[in-house]
Amino acid sequence: MKIYNALVAAFAAFGMVSCGTTDTEPPTICEAENLTGLPSVLFDEIEVDAGTSVSVHDAFCDDTELGEVRWDLHSAEGHEHEEGEEEEFVLNSGTDWALLETRVLAGTKAEEAFTFDVPLEARGVWDLVVSLVDAEGNAASDVIALVHVENDHIPAFTLQTVDGADPASWEGEPVWSLGSQVTVEGTVGDSDGLSEAELLLIRESDETVVWSESITTSGDTLVAFSVQVLVPADGQAGEYHFEMEATDGTGVGMHTGFHVEVE
Repeated sequence: MKIYNALVAAFAAFGMVSCGTTDTEPPTICEAENLTGLPSVLFDEIEVDAGTSVSVHDAFCDDTELGEVRWDLHSAEGHEHEEGEEEEFVLNSGTDWALLETRVLAGTKAEEAFTFDVPLEARGVWDLVVSLVDAEGNAASDVIALVHVENDHIPAFTLQTVDGADPASWEGEPVWSLGSQVTVEGTVGDSDGLSEAELLLIRESDETVVWSESITTSGDTLVAFSVQVLVPADGQAGEYHFEMEATDGTGVGMHTGFHVEVE
């Protein structure tokens, strides 16, 4: 999101045009005539596999002259694009992966494909935000598609309950109290077997690990766990991250987790 926010002003600057224009109609995403078998940003969700190359193909139209299109692909974790939008709880992996590309368009219709390689460490949900502006600076409303990344290459964590609640029922990030004990129940698995797994509570202000516990794996392909997370009574209030890390029998590792507010 830092990339996205930093370039909003620059993208909008394309729309600074001369006075007196009569073109007030924004551009649109219109019907494509070529490569229509490819996914479109108009899909509610685009399902992809880690380690593959993906092309998203769309047509862009304007009644007078097109200007620019921007694709912004970033992790959906920890933010909302619209006020009131419900944020689904997802255990994302490889969330540093992000792409941003801007292209100049010409004419009244242009068909473009946004192509990207999905890294092997990615799993979860990403936002693909498409922003479109015409030559006169009329901007269309952003179109957002969810890119759901499946991954069979890395270990997978699931959470059944956290402090007695299903994480899918959370509204916003959970709040834990200093000195509290929180029960976390779930599973971790990998078809190649598990060599190690660990759970950690990390203070985000200085990356200090304030609690951790290893999970006994013994090469199993699926391990259930139930741990008591001890939030230090003499700790600091603020933002924390509950980190879950695992390595499979071939040495492939991953990490995932969720944010916690401690007060």
